[in-house]
Amino acid sequence: MGFILCKFIFILTFVRNDNMIRKIENLEEFQFNNNTVLISSLILKWIKEKPNNKELQELNNAFASNTIYVASLHNRYIICKSINSDYREERNEALLKLEELKEDQKQYDI
Repeated sequence: MGFILCKFIFILTFVRNDNMIRKIENLEEFQFNNNTVLISSLILKWIKEKPNNKELQELNNAFASNTIYVASLHNRYIICKSINSDYREERNEALLKLEELKEDQKQYDI
């Protein structure tokens, strides 16, 4: 828990470069996917050894449910980033147009 908090504070405090943030996000996603595969394979191994163990089956179902939930959160995050980028682009275009209109207006001001 402490390492994750330190990494989060580092990102918020020192990382301002979008490219660096993207690299960190990719690394975190890679770690999540590796952990998911590892945990899944261990659970399936244990289930093969003890197929009638209801707790293992419940663990498997809960883990699958959590994995699907995290994937849906990640998809929403990607969609929100895309929408935010579109809004930012529209805002920048509107500000540019406003500056152009202000320059044109200066020609007609007395």
